[in-house]
Amino acid sequence: MPITLGCPSCGKRFKARDESAGKRVKCPYCGAPVTVPTAEESAAAAAPTMAIPPPTAKSSSLADSAPVPLPPPRSTPAAAPPFSPPAPAPVATPDDWGAEPNPPNEPKPIVVEPPPVPPVQPPAFPMLPKVNDKSKKGIKAKPEPKRYTSDATSKTPEQIAAPGWRKARGGMFWVLFALFFLTIPGFVGFAKAVLPRAGIEIPKGEGWVIPGYVNTNDEGAVHMKKEEQIDVLVYAVPVIIAGLVLSFGRLTCGAVPRSCGAKGMFAFSGLFTFMAWVGLVTAGVCKLLLFDETYRHAGIGFVILGSVAEFWFLTGLAASGIALKRPKAARAVGLIGFFFALTAAIPAAGWAIYSREWRPKPPDEEWKLYEQAALMLGWLLLIGVYWRAVGAVRGAIRDFLESVEE
Repeated sequence: MPITLGCPSCGKRFKARDESAGKRVKCPYCGAPVTVPTAEESAAAAAPTMAIPPPTAKSSSLADSAPVPLPPPRSTPAAAPPFSPPAPAPVATPDDWGAEPNPPNEPKPIVVEPPPVPPVQPPAFPMLPKVNDKSKKGIKAKPEPKRYTSDATSKTPEQIAAPGWRKARGGMFWVLFALFFLTIPGFVGFAKAVLPRAGIEIPKGEGWVIPGYVNTNDEGAVHMKKEEQIDVLVYAVPVIIAGLVLSFGRLTCGAVPRSCGAKGMFAFSGLFTFMAWVGLVTAGVCKLLLFDETYRHAGIGFVILGSVAEFWFLTGLAASGIALKRPKAARAVGLIGFFFALTAAIPAAGWAIYSREWRPKPPDEEWKLYEQAALMLGWLLLIGVYWRAVGAVRGAIRDFLESVEE
């Protein structure tokens, strides 16, 4: 039959099966462990509290003759060895002792449900890769899978800027190529003074005929002598080719990285160079067609636009040299500025002083030869300084690209 026992923790009573005698069970109310007594322990514990019936007349008459038997003494468990700890009582499951979770006379316990746990959000930062411990045990570790990333995140800032610098270096090559064509006009005056001394006569007289355009009776045809045609060939053709190549090269230099600060400067210099080239060609055509008013306006436009173009390009060269950490390139650009200022000062003031104080009147052929030699050396010196500055920045770009590729 079920054994009724009380919980020493909460004081409530519950029932347990006979099979749970001598075992420990949990209280269905508070969960405290309770030891279920055996049948002998229950009888021994309940014997002193049992009510003794009152003696009757028959039994009182025999009280003097026969003693009343005493209840059997309470059995005590055998003493455990002095040094061995007591063995814990086995724990019974609720199915073994058949406890009633809610006796009929007891109120139902109030069960408070825990609040819902919100879902765990993934971390905002990348998790660190797990360390494979198999290599410490002598087991070959499994290689980690390759993670493919975009080029913008896998490259360094120098590698990202390298394509722009490479294109700008190509643009500076075309600038040097244009400077080569600009050296040709510097030799023309000196050649005209030297060739007659060497016995080579320069063609003179009526010019060569180009049907429909030059030295014909057609409407709109231009009449030119041979000396003028030679001047157009040796002056205008190299300058026209150099202007186109120079405009293209400076626009290509505008591919430099935006971080160097020279991108817009190179782009504006290329645009203004092309506009100055258009003004120069217009001035030459108007000079041949005797449009003096248009020739003057076109010439002024060429001077203004060409000066602005040179300013933007030289400033871009200096900014590029500073961005590439090449002070030598920046100093070379500063030297160009000095020579440009000297070149502008000589026609404005120097030539007037020279003509008034030192030039003979009229100058002989020998003096003209010296003047043409001086002009040629000055022009070649200006082109050489310009070439040195562009070459210094181009070399700095080459060193930067070599360091990135390593």
